[in-house]
Amino acid sequence: MVTPEMPSELETVSIAAVDVGGTFTDLVAITSRGPVTLKVPSTPAAPEKGVLDAIAGAGAAGAPLVHGSTVATNAILERSGAKTAFVATAGFADIIEIGRQERPYLYRLDVRKPEPLVPRNLRFEARERVGPGGALLQKLTRSDAKQVASKVASSGARSAAVCLLFSFEHPHHEEMLREELEKLGVAVSLSSWVLPEYREYERASTTVINAFVSPVMEGYLDRLEDELDTSESGGMRLMHSAGGTISSELARHRAADLVLSGPAGGAVASSWLAGSLGLDDVISFDMGGTSTDVSLMSGEPTVTRETRINGLPVALPMIDIHTIGAGGGSIAHVDRAGVLKVGPESAGADPGPACYGKSMLPTVTDANLALGRLEPSWFLGGRMTLQVDKSITALGSLAGPANVAHAARSTLEVAYSHMEAAVKKVSLERGFDPREFALVAFGGAGPMHACELSARLEIPRVIVPVYPGLFSSIGMLLAQPGRDHSRSSIGPLDDLHIESLSRTFSELERQASDEMKREGFSDGLQFRRTLAMRYRGQSHEVSVPVRRLRRAEVERHFQQAYRAAFGYLREGQEIEVVNVHLACRAPRRDVPLATPVAGTGRAPRPLSRKKTYFERGGMTECRVFARSELSPEHPIKGPALVLQADTTTLVPPGWRSTVDIMGNLDLEAL
Repeated sequence: MVTPEMPSELETVSIAAVDVGGTFTDLVAITSRGPVTLKVPSTPAAPEKGVLDAIAGAGAAGAPLVHGSTVATNAILERSGAKTAFVATAGFADIIEIGRQERPYLYRLDVRKPEPLVPRNLRFEARERVGPGGALLQKLTRSDAKQVASKVASSGARSAAVCLLFSFEHPHHEEMLREELEKLGVAVSLSSWVLPEYREYERASTTVINAFVSPVMEGYLDRLEDELDTSESGGMRLMHSAGGTISSELARHRAADLVLSGPAGGAVASSWLAGSLGLDDVISFDMGGTSTDVSLMSGEPTVTRETRINGLPVALPMIDIHTIGAGGGSIAHVDRAGVLKVGPESAGADPGPACYGKSMLPTVTDANLALGRLEPSWFLGGRMTLQVDKSITALGSLAGPANVAHAARSTLEVAYSHMEAAVKKVSLERGFDPREFALVAFGGAGPMHACELSARLEIPRVIVPVYPGLFSSIGMLLAQPGRDHSRSSIGPLDDLHIESLSRTFSELERQASDEMKREGFSDGLQFRRTLAMRYRGQSHEVSVPVRRLRRAEVERHFQQAYRAAFGYLREGQEIEVVNVHLACRAPRRDVPLATPVAGTGRAPRPLSRKKTYFERGGMTECRVFARSELSPEHPIKGPALVLQADTTTLVPPGWRSTVDIMGNLDLEAL
């Protein structure tokens, strides 16, 4: 791994990617000498500082930048977004609180819905009404629009979400309100632009989230770009949740697209790695300092439109990623009933785990350190030394000084149970057998826990990429520019509606092409057409990829998708189309990431031997290797630790690790 110790000596950086996590900010820069990588502590109070520190440390100032950020996500989770108003059709202002009659727990009597982001005193109504098909039932007058805008501005709201009935078919009333609100200095998010689809609650919730976080994202990007001065460098692009990138200008107004920005980079990189290795089925396992993100994919990452953030629906396309609060920084504590809990609260970057020396918070990282699973002097490539005594003291607070080892083992056991449940959520609960998949392990803590997690699930193979601690940043370099577009078009699957769908797709392609041209991409655009379809009378749809709009072909694809999802067909039932989706992407840039690894011709010599705890084997003496010393012709058998600057890979007893020709660690259960 190249370490950027002397940025002035590096050759020109062609492009860089930065991923801002809750604990560390990761950077990968591409130069003519190959990738340059760097991890620096995140700065939660001012996340742009961590980005600037990483860019300066890697000598990447002035290079084009692809950026993944948790700013939008944190604004929702912490409810720290802009003061937002909600404008709805008269009689519908409370839709964001009423929601749907869905019960996540069927027999629980004390179900509590998440509090809406907009309180009742900031909800306003417009006297207008549009019916199905865009029929104008009550026209919104300019006078009424001005009156509503005046009330919103007088409320002190900085941003407004406008969601009127059937505006996806007749957006003119929303446009009128936008004009009047912007005259009074209020930022506006229109549902007919953010999510022009039917389902009022999901459309309203998504528009509110966009209005809530966009001013926060705009302020963050303004501060960052002022410091970076990207005007002459090719600018900055933001990773969005569906796995592509958008311009920073568009990201200012579509911040809801960014709520899974960082994890999406890891999924894109996992898909790329799986394709490079000829693997069809993989589960990506990204364990960082704050959370663990898992995603199952057969080929391309699966995109869903049913994501919830802190209980609130965001009906925008996002890679299907399941996230839990179990990371290296997850805090262990004993509740009132005397039960050990781990997470979801995290020590973050500041103060961090006890071993960082700034707190006495016992975390998963402290448990690993106390059990010999980390080398204190190798953390961050030796730029930070972990304090074992602090970890021991912090863990002693859980069970007493005489039971530190027991507290550490129990902390890992609880963390593993959370991770195991997360993998089952995306595999077994959806009809997939995890034993038929390989686990791609990355993140700062992923390779340390991957093999033992796989043993619990009988997953036979683990792949650890070359730069596991910065793998999400690599995914951002690989992400294709472009985003997804949609429109509701409800109707039966007949020849007349097929003609209408063809026109809709053509309009969306023109819209997407114009947007991409403004962002500097016009050649080789790739379009992927998808229809959301169902049997008439159903309330949820299946996603059906289409290449040619021929009725018989579309019907056949629908039946295949429906049978795959539910295991049966409803013969004789009328089929209808609900939504039209179009993904537009520019060609993937050529990023020289992988270079064949030459063998050293000699067996690797261990750096040392140490006592290390393994789930199956207990405290065992194991060998410690530097990853840079491993080579394809000399596999190593566990128990072993493999050290590198951005992570530690644990090879338990009964596992073998081989370096493949591209430098990945290929671990197999014997």
